[in-house]
Amino acid sequence: MSVIHQLQHIYPSLRVITEAEAGDTDQWDYFLSPEEEIIAIPKSERNKQELELLSIFLSPFEGHSVTCTEREAAWNDLVRTGELKPGVSRPLSYRFILFTFDDSSTEKSTIKEALQSLFPERMPLLWQSDRSGYIVEEIFSDDQEVLTFEGIPDVLMSDFYTNIQFFTSHFSSHLQEAGAILEWALKGADLADRYHLPGVVSYKDIIPYFYVDDLPDTDWHQIEQSIFQEVLEDKDLLQTIKVFLESGSNTSLAAKRLYMHRNSLQYRVDKFIEKTDLDIKNFKGAVITYLALLHLQL
Repeated sequence: MSVIHQLQHIYPSLRVITEAEAGDTDQWDYFLSPEEEIIAIPKSERNKQELELLSIFLSPFEGHSVTCTEREAAWNDLVRTGELKPGVSRPLSYRFILFTFDDSSTEKSTIKEALQSLFPERMPLLWQSDRSGYIVEEIFSDDQEVLTFEGIPDVLMSDFYTNIQFFTSHFSSHLQEAGAILEWALKGADLADRYHLPGVVSYKDIIPYFYVDDLPDTDWHQIEQSIFQEVLEDKDLLQTIKVFLESGSNTSLAAKRLYMHRNSLQYRVDKFIEKTDLDIKNFKGAVITYLALLHLQL
């Protein structure tokens, strides 16, 4: 059974079209099949995660809207097949930088140039939808500068008047793992979106949320009742404890972040310990509490 026939079981309105028919990007997503046929799938029949997965195993079709460079085409093939085309230079290492922005009215070419300007060298950039895609940050020498994101979302948001989020994967030197790394990064970016993590999120930031997200809601209900039963309605106290733990249990740093007197913060920490019988000043108590707080999405 062909890929198209398999997909039609999932997306009944899927159509095979000509390039001239690929125009309505508000209602349809376009892909190239392994046989180079153009597939149109209604946006209404898929969710965000399905779109991201489809973009790994099928080539997003852009028509004439944005020109795809030879290197971008090579990376598009690499994440699907695990093989780099002969004659294409191999980087020492690479990582994926996923981006999403709220407003899809800005021209893709304008967004692409703005994102490319962040790097000292031109990097492959591939689109996955009208408002999302990924950059492949390739490293070719040991002294090459790696992009840091401090302040970048704020600058771009002021330029385009839209919210922009980034998710960065880890660096890898194994090209054959590119597809798996991208798929894992897409899952991480989806978690960052669902848990409303702001700005720039890295693979390190998202790891605790994988543990949190996989536990059934019935189990979380019991955890929340067993741990937070006496304090569940006190959102200010819970937020204070979350910031305290995210500050490495450093009372002075947490008080500064919360614009609170150090003694007031210490009082809240002691109050939480007394009401929950969880000593968050030791490692075990801190880990248990922090994972449970993440699920509350304060």
